[in-house]
Parts: sequence; C-alpha cells; structure tokens
Amino acid sequence: MKERKMKLYEPKLTPEELIDSPTFKGFVESMDDILENLEDVDFTARDDDEDEDDDDEVPQELLLGRDQLSELSSESAKIKAMGITDRAGDAGDEDRRALDDLVERVTNSADACLTALHVMTSRLMPKAVYIEDVIERVLQYTRFHLQATVYPHYDRTYTEEPRGGSTPNQKVKRPKCPSQRQKAVGVVYNKLCDVVSNISELLSIQLLTDSTVLQVTSMGMTPFFVENVSELQLCSIRLVTAVFARYKKHRQLILEEVFTSLARLPTSKRSLRHYRINSGSVDKEPQYIQMVSALVLQLIQCVVVLPSERHVENVQGKEVDQDVLITSSYETSMRTAQNFLLVFLKKCGSKQGEEDYRPLFENFVQDLLMTVNKPEWPAAELLLSLLGRLLVYQFSTKQTEMALRVASLDYLGTVAAHLRKDTIENTVDKEAVNHILKEIPGREETQRLQKALLSYLEDSGERDWTLAWFWDTATETEKAAKLLKNAELPSGRRHTSDADRASDVARRSEKRKKFLRKAAKTLLSQNMTPSINPYTVDYEDACLIVRYLASMRPFAKSFNVYLTQILRVLGESAIAVRTKAMKCLSEVVAVDPSILSRAAMRRGVHGRLMDSSTSVREAAVELVGHFVLSRPHLTEQYYDMLVERILDTGISVRKRVIKILRDICLEQPGFHKITDTCVRMIRRVNDEDGIKKLVNETFQKMWFTPTPSHDKEAITRKILVITDVVLACKDSGYDWFEQLLQNLLKSEENASYKPATKACIQLVDNLVKHILTLEEAYEDCESREDHLISSLTTLYLFSKTRAQLLVKHAVAMQPYLATRCNRENDYMVVCNVAKILELVVPLMEEPSQDLLITIEEDLMRLIIKHGVTVVQHCVSCLGVVVNQVTHNYMFVWACFNRYYGVLIRLKVQHQEDPDDLAMVAHRAALLRSLLTVGTLCRHFDFDRDHFKGGHNKIVIKDRVLDLLLYFTAHREEEVQAKAIMALGALFIMHPALMFLQEVRALYTDILSDKSGPAALKVQVLKNLQSYLQEEDSRMLEADRDWQKLSKQEDLKEMGDISSGMSSSIMQLYLKQVLDAFFHTEASVRHFALSGAVLTLSQGLVHPVQCVPYLIAMGTDPDPSMRNKADQQLADIDKKYSGFIHMKAVSGMKMAYQLQQAIAGPEATVVRGFREDDTNSALCSHLFSMVRTNRQHRRALLISLLNQFDDSAKTEVNLLLFMADNLAYFPYQTQEEPLFIMHHVDVTLSVSGSNLLQSFKESLRKNPARKKKMRKTPPQGKKPCSGAEENDERDNARSNPCDEDDEEAVSRPKESSPQPPESESDSDSDLEDVDEVMERLPDRPGPLLEFSSASQGVLLLLVLKQHLKTLYGFSDGKIQKYSPTDPAKVYDKAVNRKSNVRFDPRQTLDFLNTGLVGSDLSCQFKLLMEHLDRDEEDEERRSKTAAGDAAATPVELMDMVAVRCPGNKERPQIARVMQKTTNGGYTVHWMSGSYAGPWAESRRRDGGKLVPRTGTVQESDIIYRKISLTSGRKLTSRVAQTLRELYATN
Repeated sequence: MKERKMKLYEPKLTPEELIDSPTFKGFVESMDDILENLEDVDFTARDDDEDEDDDDEVPQELLLGRDQLSELSSESAKIKAMGITDRAGDAGDEDRRALDDLVERVTNSADACLTALHVMTSRLMPKAVYIEDVIERVLQYTRFHLQATVYPHYDRTYTEEPRGGSTPNQKVKRPKCPSQRQKAVGVVYNKLCDVVSNISELLSIQLLTDSTVLQVTSMGMTPFFVENVSELQLCSIRLVTAVFARYKKHRQLILEEVFTSLARLPTSKRSLRHYRINSGSVDKEPQYIQMVSALVLQLIQCVVVLPSERHVENVQGKEVDQDVLITSSYETSMRTAQNFLLVFLKKCGSKQGEEDYRPLFENFVQDLLMTVNKPEWPAAELLLSLLGRLLVYQFSTKQTEMALRVASLDYLGTVAAHLRKDTIENTVDKEAVNHILKEIPGREETQRLQKALLSYLEDSGERDWTLAWFWDTATETEKAAKLLKNAELPSGRRHTSDADRASDVARRSEKRKKFLRKAAKTLLSQNMTPSINPYTVDYEDACLIVRYLASMRPFAKSFNVYLTQILRVLGESAIAVRTKAMKCLSEVVAVDPSILSRAAMRRGVHGRLMDSSTSVREAAVELVGHFVLSRPHLTEQYYDMLVERILDTGISVRKRVIKILRDICLEQPGFHKITDTCVRMIRRVNDEDGIKKLVNETFQKMWFTPTPSHDKEAITRKILVITDVVLACKDSGYDWFEQLLQNLLKSEENASYKPATKACIQLVDNLVKHILTLEEAYEDCESREDHLISSLTTLYLFSKTRAQLLVKHAVAMQPYLATRCNRENDYMVVCNVAKILELVVPLMEEPSQDLLITIEEDLMRLIIKHGVTVVQHCVSCLGVVVNQVTHNYMFVWACFNRYYGVLIRLKVQHQEDPDDLAMVAHRAALLRSLLTVGTLCRHFDFDRDHFKGGHNKIVIKDRVLDLLLYFTAHREEEVQAKAIMALGALFIMHPALMFLQEVRALYTDILSDKSGPAALKVQVLKNLQSYLQEEDSRMLEADRDWQKLSKQEDLKEMGDISSGMSSSIMQLYLKQVLDAFFHTEASVRHFALSGAVLTLSQGLVHPVQCVPYLIAMGTDPDPSMRNKADQQLADIDKKYSGFIHMKAVSGMKMAYQLQQAIAGPEATVVRGFREDDTNSALCSHLFSMVRTNRQHRRALLISLLNQFDDSAKTEVNLLLFMADNLAYFPYQTQEEPLFIMHHVDVTLSVSGSNLLQSFKESLRKNPARKKKMRKTPPQGKKPCSGAEENDERDNARSNPCDEDDEEAVSRPKESSPQPPESESDSDSDLEDVDEVMERLPDRPGPLLEFSSASQGVLLLLVLKQHLKTLYGFSDGKIQKYSPTDPAKVYDKAVNRKSNVRFDPRQTLDFLNTGLVGSDLSCQFKLLMEHLDRDEEDEERRSKTAAGDAAATPVELMDMVAVRCPGNKERPQIARVMQKTTNGGYTVHWMSGSYAGPWAESRRRDGGKLVPRTGTVQESDIIYRKISLTSGRKLTSRVAQTLRELYATN
C-alpha cells in the first residue's frame, strides 16, 4: 500500500529521459568496467581445474569490492524502481555510437542537399549547375525521409502502411504527438523544411522534366494531410504553388490530388485550422484557416500572370494585344476556380461510403468568408462570387440530386448571411477613406486608392487585384460597346441618349485601363528592383481600402440576388428544399431583422405559413417569431399571418405561435391588438395537453401573477386587458375563462403558496374599485356602459369559479339591481348582478337583514316589470336567497298566487268564448303570467308545506300542468310558445311529469310535425336541453358533495336515481329529437344537435343509435354545427372502435336526407360536395376516420359502390350524392382511388353488360338485318342471332385443359374462312341516332326503366374517368392493380391536380328534365363507347402482337394465352406470377369465355378459396400481353385472333 502511494508521487518521465538519468548511466558504466575486466580471464582453464580440486577458491582478482557491490546493489534497486532494467542491454555505447553515426549521416546528407540547392537557386547561375541527377537525388532523399522519418514521428497513422501503397490507414486513430520530440528527428525535420523551400525556389528558376515535377507534386501534396507538421505545410504551399504556376499541364493533376485526399483531412476543431492570417492589430484575436484552404487560394492566385515585354510577341513573331493577355490570364484563374468548386460541390451530395464531404466543404466556405476582403487574399472574393452562382444553379435545377440541392441552399444561406452582416457591421468609414486620399496625389478617387493598395502589397496578391480591376473595366467596356452598337439603330431620342452614355462609359473605361496597364508595368519593375512604399498605408488602411473598392464590385451587391433566389424556391414541391430555404432565411434575418419588412419576404413567409408540410410551417413561424419582437413595426406586418397559425393542424406549430404571441403581450404591452391576441390564445385552453399547459402557464404569467400593490398602472392595465378580452368574447361564450380559472386554481389546491389565488383576489378587489370609478373615468356614456358590462361579466366569471372572492363585495353590487332598464345594456347589467348575488349571498356570514330585504324587493320589482331574460335570472337569484337564506316563502307565494289566479280567470274566459275581444286586451297579462308562473315553478316547489300549509291537499304542480297544457292549444303561436316554455321550467322541478301521456303526445307531435312552426320545435328542444343542463349541474354538485362526505359515509349510490330518470326521459324522446334535425331552419338543427351532444356527454343512451345522425349532422352548412358533430363522432370512434364503420352507409343516406330537407322541396338536384373553393366531400370527415383502417375503408367503399348496382334500385339523386362523395373524398394514398376504379370495372362488367343487352333486346329488329337473316347460311349451318351466340359463348367453360364435347362456337371451316359476326359489327348498327329512333318499341316502359337504371352505370363511368384525371393514373396502372396486392405496393401519397371537377352531365340532365327520344339513344351510345372505348387501341396492338409474339418478352403480371392440345376450342388464359428455374413460369389460371368477362379462377382448399395455379413453358405461350376492356372482356379482335391461333396450334 505504501509503495502504491509512493508511485503516485513519482514524476512522469518518458523512458528516454530515464535512460539519460545519471543513475542509469552510472550503473551501465560500472557494469561495462566489470565485464571489460573479465574479458582477460581464461574461464576454460578454470573449468578443467574444477575436477581436480573442487575446494579451490575464486581468485582474489576476480572478486568485487564491498563498496562496489554496495553501490551496484543500491543503483540496481533504483533502476528496478524506474522500470528500465530491460533497457540496460540496449543502451550500450556501441548502439549509441551507431545511432549517432546514423543521425550524423542523415544530417550530413541534408546539409549536402541544402548546399546544392543554395548554389542552384543563387542569382545568374549558369545552366551547367542544374544537374538533373543531383536534383533527382535531392528529391529522393527528401521524399524518403519525409515518409520514413518525419511523418511516422509526428502522425502515428503513418507508422504502418497498408499493403500495396503508401496511403495511411484512415481507420487508425490519430493519437496525440509526444510532448518531447526526439532531437535527431527535430533536426532532420527543420533541415527538410529548408530543403522543400529551396526546391520551390528552384522550380521558379529551372524548368524540370515531367517525371521530376510529378515527384515534386506528390511530395508537396502529402504534408497537407499529415498532422502536427504545420511548418512543413507552409513550405509545401510555396512548393505546390510554384508547380501550379509554371507547369500548366500539371494543374489538373494537382487538383485531382487535392480531391482524392480531401477525405483524409482532419475534422476535429483542435487540428483543423493552423494557417494564421493577418488580423491587423496585435490586440485582436488571431484568426486561422485550414492549410488546404490557404493552398487552394494560393493556387488560384498564382495562375494570374502580368504580361512582360517578351509575352507581347507570340510564336510567329506577331504582336498580341496586351489587354487580351491580361483578361485571358484572369479568365484562366476564374476557370480554375470554377472547376475546383464544381468538383468539390458535387462530392457534397449523398455520402459516398464512409466519406462525407459536406462538413469539409462547409469548413472551406467558412475559410473563404474569413479571408474575403483581406488585402493578401484577393482570390477569396473571386471564389465566393463563383460559388454563389454555382450554388444558385445547383439548387434551382430540379434534376440535381436532392441532397446536393439541400446542401447548396445551406451554403448559400451562410454566404448571404455573411454578406448582410458584413454590409451592416463593416460600413465603410468615409472619413477614414478621405484621410487616406489626402496623402495620395491624383484626381480620380478610385485610382488613387488602387495605387495606395498596390504600393502596400509587395508581391503576394497585387497581381490578382490588378487583373480583377482590369477585367471589370474590360467587361464594362464590352457592355458599353454593345449599348453603342444598339444605339446606332434609327430608333429615336432614347437611343441617342444611350449612345452618349455608352460613349462616356467607354472613355472612362479606357482611362482606367491605361492606368492599370501602367500599374502593371510598375509592378513588374518593382519585382526586379525592390522599392519602398511611398505612402503611409498600414494594414488597417489596406483593409479599409479593400472593403471600399469591393463594395463597388458585383459580389458585394449580390445579396439581393441570393435572397430572391432563396425566396423563389419556397414554392418548390420538395419539402426538404422548402424547409432548408426557410432556415436559410432564418440565418439572414438573424443578422438583419429589417429584411422581414420587405414585401417579397412578407409574401414568401406568408406562403410558407400556409405550407402543406408541418416542418416548413414551423420553420416559417420560428423565422418570424425569433425576430418580430426586435422591431415593433414587424409585429404589425406579420401579426395577421401569425394568428392564423394558432389553429394549425401541427401541434408544434401551435405551440410556437402561442409562445410568440405570449412574448408580444409581455414585451409590447402597448400593442393595439393585445386583446385579440389574448382571445386567440385563451381559446386553446381545451387543446392538446401540451398546449393546454402552455396556455395556462402563459396566462398565469400575464394575468394571474400577483402585481406589486404600489404599481397601480400595471394593475389597471391588466384589468383593462382582461375586461376587453371578456367583452370581445361576448358572442362566442366564456367557457374558456372558466376553464382557465379552474385549471389554475385546481393546480394549486394542495400548495402552500398560491399565487393564482392571490392574484385573483387582487384582480377582483381592483375590478370592483374600477367599476365604482367608471363614471369619472369615462365621459362617453356608451364606452362607460361597455366597460361596466365587461367588468361585471368578469366578476361573474370569477364568482362562478370561486364565489368566495366576491363575498365582501356583495354590498357594493346590490345597488345595481335598482338600475333603470331602458336599453339592452341595462338589462345585461341587472342580469350579471343577479347572477353574482345568486352565487355570493349564500356564502355570506350573517348578512344584514336590510340588505336581504332590499335584494328581495329589487328582484321582485324586476320580475314583475321586465322580460324573459331578466325574469329568469331574477327568479333564479330569488330562489337561492329565499330557499337558502331568508326563507321568506310567503313573499314568493303571494307573487305566485297573483299570476296563477290570472291564468285561471283567463282560462275560464277562453273556454267560454275563445273569440272574446277581452282576450286580446288581456294577451299581455296572459304572456306575463305564463312566464312568471313557469319560472317560479322551476325554482320553488309550491307543494311543500312552507307555501300552502299542511291542511291544503291540492297538488299545485298538477293544477299548473293542466293550465299550461290548456294554453298549448291556443290559436296564437306566441301563447303556445310561452306555455311550452313554462312547461319546460315546471319539468325541471318535476321531471316525472314528462312521462305523462299528454306531455309525451304534445312533445312528439310538435317534433314530428314537418310543417309545424319552427318556434315551437325550438322551444321543445330548449326545454329538453335546459333539463339536461340542470341535471348535469345537479350531478356535478352531488359529486362535489360526495367527494367531501365520502370519507365519512357510504355514498356509493348517490345520484343513481336522478341519472336513471334523465336516461329514461331521453330514451323516450331521443328519436324525435334526432329526427328534428332534418329541418330547413338552422335554429331547429342547432338545438337538436345540442340535445344529442348533451345526451351523449352524460352517457344517457347507447351511442351507436346516434352515429348515423351525427354523420348527417357533419354535413350541415353551418361550420359550428359541423365541427361539433365531427367532434362527437371522433369521441365515439376513440371509445368504441368500429361503430362508425358499422353505420357509415346509413349515415350517408341520412346526410342525403338532411341536404334534401335543407334545400327544400323545390330543389331537383342535391349534390354531395361543398360548392366552394375547396370542393370537398360533405362526408369527408367520415372517410378520414374510416380510412386509417384498411378493412373498414374497403368495406365502406364496396358498400357505397354496391348501391350503384341495378338490383339495388337506389334513387338516382342519392346515387349522385354518393358519387359526389366518392369523387371528392380526401384520398391520401394511391391504393384508395385504385381500389374504387377496380371495383367500378367489376360492377360495370356485370351491370353495364346486362343493361346493354336488355336495351338491345327491347329494340325492334332491323329490317335490313331481317332480310340478311332469311338467307341460307353456307355449309348448311343454322343461322343464329347475336344474342343467341353470346349466350352460347357465355355458357362455355374455360378451365385449363378441360376437355368437353361441346362443339366450337361459330368457327367456320378452313375451306371457306369467313370470320364470325363480332359484337362490334352488330353494335355498329346502333351508332346512328336516326336508326335507333326507328327501332324504338311502341311501349316506352322498358326504355324508361333502362334510362333510370343506367344512371348508376353512367355515374360510375364518369367517376372512374374523374379519379383517373384527378390523380393522373394511366390505364396500365389501373389494369395492373389488384386488391390482393400487398398494402405497401400502393402506399404512396397521391398527387392531386387542381381545377378538376366531377361533372356527370347526363345524370344532371336526367334529374332536371328527364330523357326522351334522341336523348335516350345518345345515352345508350355513350354507354357503349365508355364500355369499349379502348377496343380500337387494343385491336391495333393485337395486330402487332400476333405477328411477333415470340419476340415479345414475358413480364410478371402479364396475361398470356397458353396452348392446350386437349381443348383447342376455348382460350386458356393465365396471369404470369413468377419465373421458374427451368425457364418456365408459375401462373394463376383465369376463367371466362370469348364473349364473357374474365376473372381469377379459384378452387376450394379446405375452408378457403385459393387461386388455381399451374406451370407453363415459354414454348406453350401462343399470345402475350393480353389486355381486357373496362368490362374485363376480350376485344373482338383479340378473340378472333385467339380463335385462329387455337385452330392452327
């Protein structure tokens, strides 16, 4: 343990350092001395003497001394502890000397190489010095020691080379280089760096052979992909650049070497960038780029060559224009850069094995952006300019690989963002530029700055700048020349002005070119003789000049072009491209949010906010949300776009929008749309759980967080926002506010700190103060009333959720009951106060008697004087006050007796004389009495002893019921409605009365009477709805009581009786309620739906009986009713899977009935889709729920298609309704419409053929055909009619190779080949309308029946064509589809075309006008054309197929005819399923006949029907590529060809 602890504190030394320690050296020297002394001893003689005298001692001279042994023992113990004892034998002087000799030889060779290179690279050396053999030896030495010595030492991936090459192993992990390099390798490394530098100088002096240059190139490229050799990489940059500049033939090889080695580049940030670029000031953080990036930039720059005097003459001795040489040199540089970028970018598509070039290209782009506008890196701007164009081309071309398009967009977004950032942050300081210009003589500003920059640069990059400026000037000159040429045309003044402008540009360009030519000559002379910079321009000034000059070049102005191109691809069909484009815009807007204010950006973002892809919409919302808050004016521009997305189908999009709107409310409290923002957010309180939680947190932070009491302004602002939101939601209801309060208060019931409760108390207290000061705050009466109503409504909502909050404010609320009710707002004030007091008064502890008396008197006064709404709320409040607090029953009894007596007197008068004029005078009293008596009976049970005393045995409720039932038979509808309203109020207190026969008859008659008044229906439905709502409230109250008492008593059965009562009542009336939905008036439908929803939500009936009605209700024109019904269906489908599918068809039939009821009796045609911009199916929600289950979906579609069968006898208009839905259902995958078209073909093959045959049989015989039929047939054959022939053919069986004695059908003898009369020949007689008219029978009955029955077939034909056009299916794809194919085969998204309408014109005409005469024959002709529309094409194909059947390859799923010697008279057709190993095919046999339809032949295997399979050889196939008609029959041409083939085979 002690040794372990000691080892922990030992210094960390390498084995080499331990070997060099004095301890180890001293021990080795001692051992060497001992062994050297023993070399003189003859041990052989000693061995011979051992046998003679074993007792002889060892000679004294061989013994070691005691001190020496003690020292050796101590030293060996130390060496053992060091762990290097095994090195003692390897570190002898001999080995060390050998190593020293080797190092000396290597360094001497390096010195020799350097000596030779120094001589060869000296100035003005003769040609004899450049000995090729010496150069070769230098290169061999350098290359060998780089590979064998330097690379393995600094980069361990080069320690072991794989077989067959020198490329390092990519899978070897690159360990860290040792901290202490060996001195010898370090010396060699430094000398090799000098050698490489001198070789680069030699290349610029002496022209070398191609083989030598190849060696130099390989040697110079390798270091860039080796780690920890940055000094060598710098030397290699100069070496490779020298080769690239002088040897044009080797340029492509160098670039290819770069590309092939790119994957070997390090990707870790630590070893990524080592080339330090000039950052100007010492205080600034140093900047680094990759060595490879520096190499590429230097390669592009070294291509540029300024023309010298000897370059002006060409080979033939003719002078060459200097301008051409300058521009061609720069264009060569541009081509080199473009080729490099193009090849590099193409590698950034899909990953090529383990190599991913995208991060490498991204690093390269970052390096370019880091070096752009640096004086020493002019090529960076050129590369970025070319890269921008290339990226735009790549992502704009749809043929480009998707991965490359997305990557190109990503890179362009990075470049565009940097451009914008550079424009904003590096704004050119004009004063600094003017300061520089003061020190430079000259006239033109640009030339002076160019002169200053060129004088600053020595020889690293000035050539590129000069040529770039010259090329810009030359380009400008060419444009001016073209403009001048166009201006020479005789076109008028405008061209004259263009000519002047072009001439001026040409003159200025020529001056610039002259200046640049002079500058080029000056540069050449400076390269010969070094000069001193005449201007005081430092690096900072040079950078400023570069930025200023670059701002006038195309790249600096390309941001708008890039932005336009990115916006353009926002409309791409590929989701990945649109998403990446939005992220690119996010990068740009992150740099400059003001970009969002541009109109094009606004249009582009708005379009993507409505995108079909959730990811694109989320990216668009995120783009706006990140930056809209930084610029308040952007909030106004993008607000309408954002709030629309709060209803988005994507949960992530809704969450993002809510967060943005929350930030707007918190950070911009003065925004004028805060109210609308809060309304939209708070309506999502019942959304998905994550959104519900977000909404609760949002409003808790905004509204229900306590505000410091001293911050009166913040409290007032919060109150005004809340009341404004409440006022804005006046029409839509306040359920959201109640739900929000319940969620917040419930979440902190068991918490010790309750911020929401504290905030509610603060809000309520300040709301009451706000109400009391409204008269002073608002001079405008209307504004004051609106704020009073909204404030009182808000207080009521607080009291409804937590009534204790307003207990102390009841006294302040009471005076508002005395409000004079002259306008609607006054009534709303009174109603809100009555509702608040109803909730608050029972919670008051020992309330003042004066207060209670005042409340009772005010309420009674309001009951007596005002209308329905006030009476209902005031009676409700009075009921709570009297029943629970004051028990002043006589006060109520007096009121009841007053109006009850009025009703009795009026009943007697009406019985005596219904036409008495006095009844008209008492009409108002009658209505008031009915209303008051009914409302009082709802809240007070007058049969209790508190009211009538124990001695009175009269049952008040029965008396009241008789009175109210009597007035329901009154002649006036208003009296009837008031009586029914009163009955509803009475039934809430006494629900058992609804079981009485009189009540049942009354409700049933009113609801069932189709022509009855809508107001009475509405009132009955309201009564039932009120009863259900009241029962629901009672059950909730009972549940709360049960929760409180459940721990004390056994209350399991609480509420069962009331629940059973309501269930029995709704089962009694549910059918009539649901049937009431089929009404023209929307109000009736609304209350019928509400009753059904309440019934289902309380679980009073089994939901399956409501499903068809809910499906019908989902087609209502009113969106609110439609959404409510769809929500109920979704809930049922979630709880009871399969119920929707069971009742789907009956639901669609009910939907048709509903549309008929809404359209009214005058409508002749009812369509099954919404005739608006969407053209969506009315039952689209039904299909959306069913389509997720493949079995249910197919069952629904088959059931709907079965309705079109002529045996179903379905009404034509209902068929049209179903066809509309089938045409516009929201199909998602290809399998869905293909399944429909397949079964349409199956239906047509039966029903269509039968209809055609029945129509033909009903026609009279053609006179011309009768004459022909009388002729005797050849060979004594008995003639047969076409129908008989068809019957005979249809009866023929076609099982494979099944012999039969039945003779051939209508096949002529070979001696006189006459083709049989085909169906098309007989049908051709019916193509003429006049001929069909002549053959119509005398009795029109069968034809009219055919006309009606054929509508279903015609609808199916038009439906198939519509689906085929809408989704772009080909005939081949429809033909190949089979319902038995795996689901994944056709599980692809469909592509819908726009503006494709389903227009069954023949059916619409039939419904509107009916068919007569020629219309009927045209309909018949249309039916024939649709059934055999592809027969002519098939005949043309069959002619070719018969000739080269052997040459046509057989493919899977093809239908073929097979030779069967045992049965030549019938076709043997099969579908090819698989190819066998012996060259044959496995097939599924088909069953059918020449004239009948064909289907897959099946046999019974146990309890299942399976396809009848077989195996055929290719030689047995006599006809290939058989296509059936839409009726799945053979065309007449194919049938005839098969007959001939079977006859000859």
